[in-house]
Amino acid sequence: MQALTGLRLLNLISFLFVLLARVFWYEAPTGEPLAIVPASFTDAVFGVVYTTLLIWCIRPVQAYPADRTLIFDISGWFVLTMLGYGAGSIVGPPWELVLTTISFISLCIIYMKVQHHPNRSPWMRSPFSVFLAWSSIQILILPFRILRDFRFEDLFGLMTSEWVTIMLILFACGIVFFIFVHTDWVFGLVMIWYYVGLFFNGRLTDFQQGVAVFSLIAVLAAVILVFRKRDRLFAEEKRPVS
Repeated sequence: MQALTGLRLLNLISFLFVLLARVFWYEAPTGEPLAIVPASFTDAVFGVVYTTLLIWCIRPVQAYPADRTLIFDISGWFVLTMLGYGAGSIVGPPWELVLTTISFISLCIIYMKVQHHPNRSPWMRSPFSVFLAWSSIQILILPFRILRDFRFEDLFGLMTSEWVTIMLILFACGIVFFIFVHTDWVFGLVMIWYYVGLFFNGRLTDFQQGVAVFSLIAVLAAVILVFRKRDRLFAEEKRPVS
């Protein structure tokens, strides 16, 4: 029990480091706004990310043996994720890309460990679904920020605007695939919020706005289908045996 308490305290400290890094030490990037960055009101999702992670760090787990086992399994990865994300928020490019990528890979490992662990409580995955979704968006945006900072107007013969269109299409396909494979409608909700902010950022071309709308509809349909499927499964599990 002392080892579990120590790990949870370490998780909380690393989370507080990220909170300080993002709230007090983070300097918002300057320069021309990017087309792939959503409108500023979407930053409200950070409150959801930090709140769910804080609850995950401090909630009681004594009554959940599977959750205790998971904490032992993923705590090292959690600390690495937090340290990479926090440090990546402080340093500038190109190290920001390196640290953020390390943090993202570690977060993916956490998600997969939680996803495939039997008898876990539902709360074990939800915070990481939210965090993984928003981190995926940051990973999508970061290369465009670096290209802007280093004044690259094109890459491999394609203009930045063309890359934005391509990445929006590929990103939407990846989101829908992820939602269905992992039956994770929480992940999809965060992505819907991103596409809403993207539509209202005022920097997309007409075609890109059409892509954003189509992507939003596709992700919303995937979320509804997965949610209804899970709802039916829960109803069948609670149905009394005749």
